[in-house]
Amino acid sequence: MRIDFAQKEVWFITGSQHLYGEETLSKVAEHSQIIARSLSENSKIPVKVVFKPVLTSPETILNLCIDANSSPNCIGLITWMHTFSPAKCGSPV
Repeated sequence: MRIDFAQKEVWFITGSQHLYGEETLSKVAEHSQIIARSLSENSKIPVKVVFKPVLTSPETILNLCIDANSSPNCIGLITWMHTFSPAKCGSPV
């Protein structure tokens, strides 16, 4: 049996925390979209890579996993756990 990958998807999921604030989370989402789009456009990856919203709570993570398991086209997840060091951003310690 041959699998038709044309309709299959891998979901790009980013985990972060509310404590970073909306401005940072918005930037994280923007970067996640760029990464997902770049992966999806790579001819060596035979499936579409789909950006999913940044997840910041156990409930949203659980719900996304349930959605992925229920989707007939989702065949996997790529996870990126966002974190940053305020010290690396020029903020006072």
